[in-house]
Amino acid sequence: MKNKKRPRVVLIGRMNVGKSTLFNRLSETNRAIISSLGGTTRDVKNSAVKWRGVEFDIVDSGGLDVKEADAPLEKMVVQQTERALRESEIAVFMIDGQTGVLPQDKKILKKIKTFYHQPIFLVVNKIDKTKDKTNLDTEIFKLNIEPIFYISAKNGRGSGDLLDALWEVLAKKTVDITQPNYTAIAIVGRPNVGKSSLLNGILNEERVIVADSAHTTRDSNDIPYTYQDKNFLLVDTAGIRKQANVGKRWPDQRLGDIEKKSVQTAMQAIERADVVVLVLEAQKKIGVQDKKISQLAAEGGKGLLIVVNKWDLIEEKTPSTINEFRDYFDGALPFLRWAPIIFVSAKDKLRLKEILNLVVRITDNYQRKIDFEDLKPILKKVESHYRPKQSRTRKYKKTIVRFKSLVQSSIRPPRFILSVTRPKDLPLALIDIFERELRSAFDFEGVKIIIEVKK
Repeated sequence: MKNKKRPRVVLIGRMNVGKSTLFNRLSETNRAIISSLGGTTRDVKNSAVKWRGVEFDIVDSGGLDVKEADAPLEKMVVQQTERALRESEIAVFMIDGQTGVLPQDKKILKKIKTFYHQPIFLVVNKIDKTKDKTNLDTEIFKLNIEPIFYISAKNGRGSGDLLDALWEVLAKKTVDITQPNYTAIAIVGRPNVGKSSLLNGILNEERVIVADSAHTTRDSNDIPYTYQDKNFLLVDTAGIRKQANVGKRWPDQRLGDIEKKSVQTAMQAIERADVVVLVLEAQKKIGVQDKKISQLAAEGGKGLLIVVNKWDLIEEKTPSTINEFRDYFDGALPFLRWAPIIFVSAKDKLRLKEILNLVVRITDNYQRKIDFEDLKPILKKVESHYRPKQSRTRKYKKTIVRFKSLVQSSIRPPRFILSVTRPKDLPLALIDIFERELRSAFDFEGVKIIIEVKK
């Protein structure tokens, strides 16, 4: 069966009309960061919505404020929004019902109509009560857009009517919306390590916004991507600083609040990921926050790949330079010896394809299932090395631990159950030996192995 993309419905309009609030309402998530500060949303983001049996993607976008689009960052926001618009089946044009129709709304709408020829729905937001729409009708009708919906994204008023109208259009489209199963890949790290640049390099297109300033990325952005017949959901995340610094040292406290929400969203991206790509900088030492992020991924049972970016900034490299750096990172992150390390340059597009190859390998290892019969030799091998001396004393015989079986109970991550006669008396070193033997016999690179001891 062929897989096709779900129909896309994009939310557009000027800044602060409530696009992100409506996105969260319709998608029933809190993925979009909401703030009173204009321009909070930068990268477009999408989420699946199912209404009356029809599935579609709702897309949040940055404000299309034309007069603000002179600075490089704002230009990129507008370009991304226009691209999302061109790829959509329906546009939901939003205005603020409290301020009414502004000249900027008219200018944005006029520009959209020059290149967008799909249905446009008009949504008048922030109508918390029926009386709030009084005196709005005349100026709204002058926009010459139908249908019109008066809603409150904040409390949900009118959102059901909007969904019904979207359903009426989308249900008629003969689109196969069968979706593949995605493996979620979260790209995480400190601010300005080059996460977004890496993602753009992997995709070979300017999909997410990149700037020299830290904290350019705010929301987590989910991007479907297929490589070697495997379906991935690449998740770009905001930079994560030390917990003590998050939300501080900003000229406007609203920016600090945005950073706090960005970090929360990044942490949630790690939780829902299957594989975490931890991005580090070649010219900087491992920090406390790097260790915390990697521990969070490891303790959550995620697959893990360590990507050391900005390799181009390391001067006078010799054939042994990579080995020296590898030894340093292994020493700084001893609990992640099972995670592969790759040295890349997003700027020069060095070894970016190898990142994908390693992600594919880790994904395979993450769901690797070992047959019971194939585990028997490992059990026997460890048992042969663990031969406690026999004793005639009754007390000593009671403490001898005998192995009964080794079986894999689940995948994603691989989990094994080791059955023994006396679990409490099993030396912890033996669990490490079992893990070492499992890794030696089977490919579990990039994946944490969990071994539970039971009677």
